[in-house]
Amino acid sequence: MACDILAAMLPNPAPDDPADPTLRQRAEDLHERALLGGAFYLLSWLLVAGFGGAWRHHPGTSIALSGVFLALWAARLAIRDWQRRHPDRSAQSMRRQWTVLLLTAGLWGVLSGWALLDPALDGARTLTFIATVSLSMAFAQIFSVNPRLALAGTLMVFLPMFGVVLVESREPGVALVMVLNLVYLVAVIGRSHREYEGKLALDRELREQRDRFARQSRTDALTGLANRGHFQTCLEQQVEAARTGPAPLALLIADLDHFKSINDRFGHAAGDRCLRDVAFLLAECFPGDDVLVARLGGEEFGVLVVGDAAAGAALVAETFRARVGRLKVALGDGSDFGLTVSLGLAQFSPQAHADGDALYAAAD
Repeated sequence: MACDILAAMLPNPAPDDPADPTLRQRAEDLHERALLGGAFYLLSWLLVAGFGGAWRHHPGTSIALSGVFLALWAARLAIRDWQRRHPDRSAQSMRRQWTVLLLTAGLWGVLSGWALLDPALDGARTLTFIATVSLSMAFAQIFSVNPRLALAGTLMVFLPMFGVVLVESREPGVALVMVLNLVYLVAVIGRSHREYEGKLALDRELREQRDRFARQSRTDALTGLANRGHFQTCLEQQVEAARTGPAPLALLIADLDHFKSINDRFGHAAGDRCLRDVAFLLAECFPGDDVLVARLGGEEFGVLVVGDAAAGAALVAETFRARVGRLKVALGDGSDFGLTVSLGLAQFSPQAHADGDALYAAAD
């Protein structure tokens, strides 16, 4: 029954979204925060057992509890290591970690209630109070990454001790302070969670800004294609790969004919429209992950084709040339004009091309 309740409290595992680095960050943060806590539960129990005489009055139980706390601590570390080996399983690793955390919290709650009720452990009564308050505060603050589960774990640690105080009614003032402490713990969870979400939002914004700058550094602003710098880097990399590997490599260079006269006759806005239309056609004719389409500058475009598609690059290039010949660029007055394009194609050969510049010269 207890296991069913615990499972119902935990979020259902779902396949990770590779495009969501925030999920992985949440998992990493949870596992890092869980590292030291297991040791403190074990040490707190050893202190309570030592000063309360549990080793003398309940040796078997004391040894068993020590072993369980040690195993739960080891489980935290093992789950952290498993997540590092399987970063694409962040949701599953968080579910496992929360299971261990809540089991540890529930075990301490039961233990503290027993220690306060057992006359044989009366010597550790104050120590049990201090340890329980400290552990509940730590759980509320450290694990506020998930406020619902943080509250559940905090209550598991705190409520058994609180229940003993209410039942015994020895010190009503202590019970009142504990109520105030519980209210404070709830407030701490809320505040810490808001701070954590704010940090995640800031990290996400910085990551998106970094990715945006990285894309801009590789992209031609007018056409959305790769720019010359990115193209040159990929060209050198693919030439080196083709020199030692079996995958063929082809390079296509495309130049719009008489582009200067287009700008002079129809204006630069019309020229920009030509470049965008041709870029769209070029990307449409050469799709796929093994193709890089780039604007090299002015009216010049380049296409790198790797693998099996390189053998058919000439046929695709001819299709592209024909489509450009049928293209009509509309003007604001309702008229239009046509375009033509000149193409150069070269297949990489280690004997003929010493580097990327040599292949580029051959295509150009």
